[in-house]
Amino acid sequence: MINSALKNANILIVDDQESNVYILEFFLSSQGYTNIKTTTDPRQVVRLFASSKPDLVLLDLMMPYLSGFEVMEQLKSLIAANTYLPILVLTADTTTESKQRALSGGASDFLTKPFDLTEVGLRIHNLLYTCYLQQQLQNQNEVLEGKVNERTAELIEKNLELINAKEKAEASDRLKTSFINNISHEIRTPLNGILGFGQILADAKLSDEEKDLYLQMLNESSLRIINTVTSIMDISLLSSGNQEVFVKEILLKPGILDVIEKYADTVKKKQLSLAFHEPEINEDFKIYTDVELLKKVIHQLIDNALKFTPQGSVDVGYEINGKFLHFFVKDNGIGISSENQQRIFDDFIQEDNANTRRYEGSGLGLSIAKRIVELLNGKIWLDSEKGKGSTFHFALPCLEPATQKKPVSETPHAPKKENQQTVLIVEDDEIIYFYLSVLIKHDLIEILYARNGIEAIEICQTHSEITLVLIDLKMPGKDGFEVTRLIKSVRNDLQIFAIAAYSESEERQKAMQAGCDEFITKPLKKETLVSKLELAGLPVSH
Repeated sequence: MINSALKNANILIVDDQESNVYILEFFLSSQGYTNIKTTTDPRQVVRLFASSKPDLVLLDLMMPYLSGFEVMEQLKSLIAANTYLPILVLTADTTTESKQRALSGGASDFLTKPFDLTEVGLRIHNLLYTCYLQQQLQNQNEVLEGKVNERTAELIEKNLELINAKEKAEASDRLKTSFINNISHEIRTPLNGILGFGQILADAKLSDEEKDLYLQMLNESSLRIINTVTSIMDISLLSSGNQEVFVKEILLKPGILDVIEKYADTVKKKQLSLAFHEPEINEDFKIYTDVELLKKVIHQLIDNALKFTPQGSVDVGYEINGKFLHFFVKDNGIGISSENQQRIFDDFIQEDNANTRRYEGSGLGLSIAKRIVELLNGKIWLDSEKGKGSTFHFALPCLEPATQKKPVSETPHAPKKENQQTVLIVEDDEIIYFYLSVLIKHDLIEILYARNGIEAIEICQTHSEITLVLIDLKMPGKDGFEVTRLIKSVRNDLQIFAIAAYSESEERQKAMQAGCDEFITKPLKKETLVSKLELAGLPVSH
């Protein structure tokens, strides 16, 4: 979908040499770009800008009638405030003065002639992708601001709630500013790895070992982008006050171990040790809290500790202190100086926050952890000494220390039928359906497929052997929420797992209210789906 949007972008080529225009136009067309306007007369730029509304301008500097610098000055008066228009300058003038003048005049990137078409293509793609992200960010902010304004209008007579709405809007503005300042590095850097290694992998002469290595690096870059986007979504929800809390009784130890196990590969790769410590109590100890938010806090603290511990160990554990549970994550890494400890929980902060910082990341992890802990009515703090390591602590109220019982699975198990299980996948995207079917493929699992909600309801009515439904929440016609309610009204015991690509808090609440038993977010990870299937009593292949 993103690639299609980029290929449909409006591109304007301005160069007085017809041969250059022809080469660029032919090259872009061969790459799949469909909306290309050209001119050899810079005096026509204003007219073309008004009619075609370009998303990207390829601009020569040295031209008759008007120079590229003068064209950029004209464009400044035409571009609306807060609108990002990337300009890629292509010129034979290689002087430092020209480059500096072009970049200060509004150019986003600079290439000298003669240029390599492959490099031109990559730079164009990167600029269009950045423009796309800026537009998505602007759209999201407009939606968020619309919600804030709507709620403010509804609660205008309630002074306290009006103040809270104002604080939400201010928090959103601060987040937007911080995000814009950091998005270039944290998305473009791994994007460079994805584009670069993606191109390299097309080389048929690569050995299998080289392919495996490059694919691993490409996957690491992809994961870095996913983590960045996830962190930004989390901080957006927390900052705006839209993060929901779902409190229920949980077994404490499995939740912590589930987070720790996800770092097995990282620990092995860095040759570190990661140990879990717990008090001498019954292993069935339970608490009342939001298990997903608790796991996010532990995940962020472990991730932070491993990132800043080049060698040694990380210890994770908890202890009971009166009416509070005291959690800790201790490392013997680089530590934090006393003057930076107060601001380390701020958004986008690492202690080494300069352009030359050694550690990747958006700088949102500790801020997310702090906001979640406070949302759960807890407190977070740290002890650290530069060069000797850090210990991050957080305490949560132990609302109801459990009556110790044998653990009961929170997910109802469907009755087995001669060891054969039947799973219905409800998904309008055939690629996602195929991916899911590959993930859950097993000799003892029969897979049924519904392309929409109506088909899903009919299949459930005629196939009583179905034990699990995996359903996409966003579908044409009857959406996943309505289909879930209809199925549950007839078969309340049938397990339904919701799959969504949108805001986890809002979608999760609506899904649970509709009757879903589990909630899984896209992009789907194999280990997450496998663990959910195991809880549901289905056979899985690891």
